[in-house]
Amino acid sequence: MYTSLLLNFIVPLVMLLVGFLLKKNPVRDMNSHNGYNTRVSRRSRRHWDYAQSIAPDIFIGLGIRSVMAEILLNLFLFVFHVPIHISVITGTILGYLFLFWAFWKTDNRIKGEFGEKTG
Repeated sequence: MYTSLLLNFIVPLVMLLVGFLLKKNPVRDMNSHNGYNTRVSRRSRRHWDYAQSIAPDIFIGLGIRSVMAEILLNLFLFVFHVPIHISVITGTILGYLFLFWAFWKTDNRIKGEFGEKTG
């Protein structure tokens, strides 16, 4: 039953995997629909190249923090005997918050690099 808590680690581990894959194999082609591909990263070739250089490190860093946060959350929820379905929902929400944070942080760093207004 408590093995369901492993579901909480899907998003953080995917973030780590994507970060390592992008670091090992950076995407050069803007039209490939691969790599860190957002509206901000596609504004120009310089935006694209910069995004491909910073996104892997951001995703790896926040992926590691997300794994640690999930471990602490799961221990807390386990100690206080929170029902499994609540634990999985809470862990999933936490994972998605870290994922959205990674996209937000990357886009803001790109905007900051090129002197654009961040928001």
